[in-house]
Amino acid sequence: MIREDELNPQNQEPHMADELNPGLNFLSLTKSQQESFRPSPLPVLTRFEAGACVYKWTSYPLVNPKSGRITEYWSTWDSLKVGSQVVPGFKELRARYANTGGSVGRPQEFARSRNAVTEQWNPMDSLLKAQFLKPVWGLVGVTAGQRKFDDPAHPTEQDNVFFIGGDYQLVIPNLTTDWIKKL
Repeated sequence: MIREDELNPQNQEPHMADELNPGLNFLSLTKSQQESFRPSPLPVLTRFEAGACVYKWTSYPLVNPKSGRITEYWSTWDSLKVGSQVVPGFKELRARYANTGGSVGRPQEFARSRNAVTEQWNPMDSLLKAQFLKPVWGLVGVTAGQRKFDDPAHPTEQDNVFFIGGDYQLVIPNLTTDWIKKL
């Protein structure tokens, strides 16, 4: 038998109100969020404890001054296991791309290509690390590829350049400063 509170999220138990997105599923994402994932393997709903950290390469502060929002797209700071897959963290990224000279160029270039972030969206000139203040749920999956420049109104010879995607991403809708802080 299914209880009514299982069907109606407003009747959640009190401890569930202390977690962000506990009932999140792929179909509840926007079309844009859904399309940011490759169709296979399917993104997995994952719980992140208070204190867990995430990061992204960005040119914006935690709260984007243009939109007044916190982005839902992140990468995991520490590696984690999701099913049988190990999702690498920032340390593994640096080791893989031999950032031995102290330059941030190679990891940024990797992040732009493998996270498929167009230059129109974000110059990605600095690292933003953040920490969850309370438990949050997000979908972890593989980033879909996309064109480097996607502006039909201003076509260029670079329209044929394609970012391959393929890195893991974490999508957490509804983030506010009640749930996450910049470190």
